[in-house]
Amino acid sequence: MIDIHAHILPGLDDGPATMDDALKMARIAVKDGIRVIIATPHCLNGLYSNYRKNIITACSEFNFALKENHIPLDVLPGSEIHLGIEILNELKSGRLMTLNDTGRYFFLELPDQFASEMLVNFIERLRKMNVTPIIAHPERNLAFQRNVMLLHDLISAGALSQITGRSLTGGFGPLALKCCLRIIELNLAHFLATDAHSRKARPPRLSKAVNKLSTLIGKARAEKMVLDGPRRVIDGENPEWFFK
Repeated sequence: MIDIHAHILPGLDDGPATMDDALKMARIAVKDGIRVIIATPHCLNGLYSNYRKNIITACSEFNFALKENHIPLDVLPGSEIHLGIEILNELKSGRLMTLNDTGRYFFLELPDQFASEMLVNFIERLRKMNVTPIIAHPERNLAFQRNVMLLHDLISAGALSQITGRSLTGGFGPLALKCCLRIIELNLAHFLATDAHSRKARPPRLSKAVNKLSTLIGKARAEKMVLDGPRRVIDGENPEWFFK
């Protein structure tokens, strides 16, 4: 499996504080069947401003440590960027990290309150730049929990979405689970990921959620959300595949 969204780089955000903690998370991921992770440290959320240069450095150092410790996991650079007016200019300047540094996709974290029409316009402007935002964990956002059709509007504008494995298995509570199931029912989910932050409270495990997803939409479609779809993002392919 490919985990497209995880906070595993040590010392960058609210993920693992030390290299030892990060390596323990990596071992958990490998044991669960994950072979590739896109590391997505927070950026522009008011607490962390992790930009492309330092993420690439941290990712390189972590991959070296993985090899030294004989852990068969590849970690690719990415980021989770909080919604803000500076995103467009920062993308143009090359400071922001896109997923696997292809310039094609990035994770967009939304506040619980946002203006839907303005966000649709923002997504359309991104798409004109040949950049596709992936809405991070919409099922945990109060706005979508109240009205899931807001997510439909964003995807119609050209965004993609990623649900969290732990939401699907009930770990984020009944509201997140209910919203997650509705998103799946409406065919508004494109990726399933861990959004892991730690080895105990939020570990990088996907298999249980994939098994549940398989019972809902079938094994082939579930596997696309943790393998084929993520691989296309890693390769920087055209997003039109996701809308077929």
